Amino acid sequence: MRLLHAELRKLHRPLLWCCALGFVVFILFLAVGGASNAEEYVRPAAIPSCTAMHLPADVSCAEAERTERLRDRQAQPARLASARHAAERLSPSGAGAEAAGLMASLPGVLVVSLLVGGHVGAEWSGHTLKSLLTQCGHRGQVLAAKWASVWLASVAVMAAGWVVFAVAGPIAAHAYGLPAAHASLTHSIGQFCRAGLVLAVITSVGLLASVLTRSAVGALGTCSGVFLGLLATASLPGLGRWTPATWVQNWMGFGAGQQSITTVPDNFWSRFFDASGNTPTHLGIDVEGAALAGLAAACMVSAVVVFRRSDILG
Repeated sequence: MRLLHAELRKLHRPLLWCCALGFVVFILFLAVGGASNAEEYVRPAAIPSCTAMHLPADVSCAEAERTERLRDRQAQPARLASARHAAERLSPSGAGAEAAGLMASLPGVLVVSLLVGGHVGAEWSGHTLKSLLTQCGHRGQVLAAKWASVWLASVAVMAAGWVVFAVAGPIAAHAYGLPAAHASLTHSIGQFCRAGLVLAVITSVGLLASVLTRSAVGALGTCSGVFLGLLATASLPGLGRWTPATWVQNWMGFGAGQQSITTVPDNFWSRFFDASGNTPTHLGIDVEGAALAGLAAACMVSAVVVFRRSDILG
């Protein structure tokens, strides 16, 4: 606990606050953008004029206008349902699922890569690792404390995103005239916990990248590149179901296909999959969760093995 407390104090620096601020600002833009896009569903549809429809102002024009009004009335329930769905995602109870989904996809990969690169990889470039190990000679404990501190920091960033989204979402929804709606708080809590496992995987991969590259830039580039590579292989025939990207897709319940392109946060992950919606066959949610936990453990053990044999002066 003493080591963990020390590592958490070291994280109390501009790197963490800048990552948290960047994530919060990103969420604010998404809240306003989502509410703005959903505004069209609550506005009455404009009936085109005879001139716009290139029709003379006679009986045929009046009939065309009646047809347009009827079509608008028929589409109104679906439009209201879309507006209500957007309002649910902007509600305080739905904000948790949005923040968790973002941290479990590419924005979270970037945040954790920055944290682990600056907190672990920079120990070599900053020449501070030797003094750290002089105070505590157990390399495994030092690495475990660094992993735990980065994971806790990433969870804290995710929680901050939930709080900010919970405040900004309803304000944006009200400003754009969306109907009042509430999402399931249980679902948001479940997604928050599921995202914690994904963050553990990202942290473990970043930790291994830091030990291998021994630099902040190397850790950032390697960790980000690994997940982009996993996403690139997710759509390969016969291989997709065995890639961690597919496990995350099913574990978090991200959508697939064209419909996910405009759905936040699914599109930050699902856009790399087959646009037709033909996601690779999954292994089962529980099995994939266990596989993600196993991947995190394997990366952590590999990092410890490599770190124990590393030259701390390198």
